[in-house]
Amino acid sequence: MYRIIRKSKFWFIFSISLSVISIAAIAIFGLNFGIDYKGGTVIEVKTKVENSQNIIKDILHSENILNYQIKESGDGNISLRLPTLTAEQHNSFVAKAQEKITDYTETQYDTVGPTIGKDLANKSIWAVIVASIGIILYIAFAFRKVPRPLSSWKFGVSAVVALIHDLLITTGLVAILGHYFSWMQIDVLFITAMLTIMGFSVHDTIVVYDRLRENFIRNPHDKIEMAAEKSINQTLSRSINTSLTTIIVLLCLLVLGSGSIRNFIVTLIFGITIGTYSSIFVASPMVVRWHKNIAAIRR
Repeated sequence: MYRIIRKSKFWFIFSISLSVISIAAIAIFGLNFGIDYKGGTVIEVKTKVENSQNIIKDILHSENILNYQIKESGDGNISLRLPTLTAEQHNSFVAKAQEKITDYTETQYDTVGPTIGKDLANKSIWAVIVASIGIILYIAFAFRKVPRPLSSWKFGVSAVVALIHDLLITTGLVAILGHYFSWMQIDVLFITAMLTIMGFSVHDTIVVYDRLRENFIRNPHDKIEMAAEKSINQTLSRSINTSLTTIIVLLCLLVLGSGSIRNFIVTLIFGITIGTYSSIFVASPMVVRWHKNIAAIRR
């Protein structure tokens, strides 16, 4: 049997260290926001000309447009994400592109204003907050018949603290990668990945919690440390195997899939890995430590 609860102090120190590093990375490097949040121009281009991406890059440089992102979306489609272009800049870019790319066809041209981006950012924050509150309430309700001296609210709050731990560390990695790689941006796909990570992580955590409840009902006289230790070991291989098979699929998508979802896949891979770690090494040890501290205060 793996003594995970017994070594909980080590896991807490490790998690706190990762969280501090993540906060420092976010503070130092900042977040590389995409045009979904800071505003900008999106252009979709269709062309069969070889090396068209390099031609477009040369045109952008000649127009002094340096902060851009180019992605291939298959079948000759190219997606450009640029700072907000004026009508003159757009006309000049199109004229040069049509001159150098014979079959240049612009299928989409949209500009996202900073006001829309701010509204989207607020909605994204509220989505995470509402999801966290919903998780606490659901777990508290689902575990309402947990035997004393355990409390369903301890399960719910501990699960959300573990989720915040997952999201914070994942965001720290995105901040580091975004500093060195322009394709790693905070956009709608990033928020989608974060909400997916929340669902995946809390799913793993609930499996461990449910087994802890069952063991506590079967052996009410066992110490909570022993019940938690047994529960984690009984669900350990299931948690690891589930996450590993998911990550293998995501790695295949990363290697063989489109570059347009690369930041989404990388965020998911790291987030699911951290979520699996937290469901085993953070969520359950936190319930045990919380319970023991309250018991010690009451004595």
